[in-house]
Amino acid sequence: MRLGLSFTIQLFVIILPLIAAVFTITANNNSALAQENNNNTNANKTSSPSFSAANISSTQDIIPTAESVYQSQSMTLPSSVGTFVWYIVNEAHENSANEKHKYISDHNPIYLPTNLKILQGTAISFLDADAPWDTPHPHTINIIDSSGKIVYTTGKLDYTNASTPVVLPSGKYSVLDTKYTWMVGNLIVSTSQKSIGNNLVIGGFYTPTNQVANNKDNDGGVHPGWLGYYKEQFPKNGFKILSTFNFHYATCKYCPGQYWPDQKTADHTLIIYSTTQPIADVLSKLSKMVWDNVYI
Repeated sequence: MRLGLSFTIQLFVIILPLIAAVFTITANNNSALAQENNNNTNANKTSSPSFSAANISSTQDIIPTAESVYQSQSMTLPSSVGTFVWYIVNEAHENSANEKHKYISDHNPIYLPTNLKILQGTAISFLDADAPWDTPHPHTINIIDSSGKIVYTTGKLDYTNASTPVVLPSGKYSVLDTKYTWMVGNLIVSTSQKSIGNNLVIGGFYTPTNQVANNKDNDGGVHPGWLGYYKEQFPKNGFKILSTFNFHYATCKYCPGQYWPDQKTADHTLIIYSTTQPIADVLSKLSKMVWDNVYI
């Protein structure tokens, strides 16, 4: 009996530290696991998207890309924009009912873009890029409110001319040419007030993607414009090219190359640009760059 009890005591002395060690390891593992789970939870909280006002504001300051403008035929401009230059496209005077094959594209063929949304306080100016050879076709654009009242007119715009910038009250407007009634665009001026004092100017521009075989107008004047040329000229004149989008439009079945000859090519590029120069300088420089284009 004494031998048995002595053996049992010795065995218990040996086993007890082992049991204690097991409990210690298990407790440590559980503590580590709990800490890891806590860290993972915190990490998930950190990496999940935050929809703070700052992030939303950042998103709203994005200028639409050339591709999105082409595909959607619209632009919504953020509060950072002070003035938008609205481009009247070459061959915009051609009747949309039966002469669409003469357009640069069936996307934004009249105004670039067709539909514009700006914040209250943002100015707009129209730039006439509808080339005159052989017959001049100046444009007078009226902006008409929802009651049918003319709230602004550009007056007569000849080729390369731009209208005086105007700031309109909030509302929905139709944009109409006084002679070419199919030249219709849409303007929304949001009730949200833009930031005061912004001098950022935004606009769109069309150009051939590649150099054309014949870069002369019908009077023999040489026009150097194509994408490579404007990639140099825009920065040289204080503009930044924000984005470009190349597209192909060839729907004239009886024309060589299936594009209207006055467009000089079926391959064009839409450019979205920006600058912070005074608007008078911007419009003067754009006038020269419009004339440099090969469209006739």
